Amino acid sequence: MKRWIWALAKIAVAAVLIWYVIGQIETRDHLEILPADPSDQPEILTGDFTGDWRTQEWTFSADDRPEAFHGGDPRLRPQPGFFTALAGLHPGWFALGVLAWGALLVLSGLRWHRLLAAAGVANSLRHSLRLTFIGHFFNNVMFGATGGDLVRAVLVTRGLQENRWRAALSVLVDRLLGLFVLLMFAAVVLTVAWRQGDFERVPALHKVWIFVLALLGAAAAGGGTYLSQRARRLLRLDALLARIPAQGTIAKVDGALTVYREQPRAVLGALLLSVPLQACGILSFWAFARALGAALAPDDAAVVFPVVQTVSALPIAPAGWGIGETLYGFFFARYGVGFTLGVGTSVLFRLATQVGWGLVGGALWAFSRERREERRT
Repeated sequence: MKRWIWALAKIAVAAVLIWYVIGQIETRDHLEILPADPSDQPEILTGDFTGDWRTQEWTFSADDRPEAFHGGDPRLRPQPGFFTALAGLHPGWFALGVLAWGALLVLSGLRWHRLLAAAGVANSLRHSLRLTFIGHFFNNVMFGATGGDLVRAVLVTRGLQENRWRAALSVLVDRLLGLFVLLMFAAVVLTVAWRQGDFERVPALHKVWIFVLALLGAAAAGGGTYLSQRARRLLRLDALLARIPAQGTIAKVDGALTVYREQPRAVLGALLLSVPLQACGILSFWAFARALGAALAPDDAAVVFPVVQTVSALPIAPAGWGIGETLYGFFFARYGVGFTLGVGTSVLFRLATQVGWGLVGGALWAFSRERREERRT
């Protein structure tokens, strides 16, 4: 009963966030007219664009002005509505975003395969790739953007007579390594932005920088302490773990995680493989933003994407819906791109990567041996 109440509470949170996002979306086109005096507030008109608003070949007809406005004037900043942005979708950038995410999934399967091998779990690369795509499919229906990891952990242990805990917890190690490298991307870009004085342009970046550095520091300190035999002795960690109930399970979990202490080269290889993997993720998100015409710089995408993906991974809402849209809209607004384009990019990104590539995983699951065994059971 408590489980259902908790699930309904999460769905309610997602519904409230989606309701808030929908309320913030601008469905009509707007034109921002910058004042001659920078201290004055810009004038914003409501109307409709004719032509491609992303170029200078456009015309804007305001609802309450008889004259039309034309592109080319540096004082005029077009702000398209949600449907105008979607209607002007650039197919080339869209295709790049789809392909980059597909490359990310392949690299994810390869990284997980190497971690399984380091843990002593016999598993073919083909099987690792297949379960990676199937797990991506289940991300669409489970809470958080990483809910499919639980399905991966269950499926990889089927048929194993030994090292079952190692196989299951390799999914957790795989996810944590990926998030760590993703946050490192954001930390590097934010540090460069701080040195260049970009925090004055976007004040909110200072708080994001502190948040990212704090997460990285806590992850490095916690992981290093847990895996270090010397640190465990100094902190009497083993004695502390011995006092926790369910000692049999605790011992299996501890043994499955500390096995990577004996495989530093494998862990380093997984970390290095995470660099092009996460670069594909950032490239995919940035390409979808460009497909909608959002003027978001690549280095800005390297800040926004890691932070939002990390928060969306929390098991708060189904597939992270509502969380990502709210945060992407917030960051896009801070970067001067606009809340509406942030939400549009998030929706497009989800539909193409989670739903689009998720259907590939769904097809693999529908015709999989595991699915047939489950139906017979």
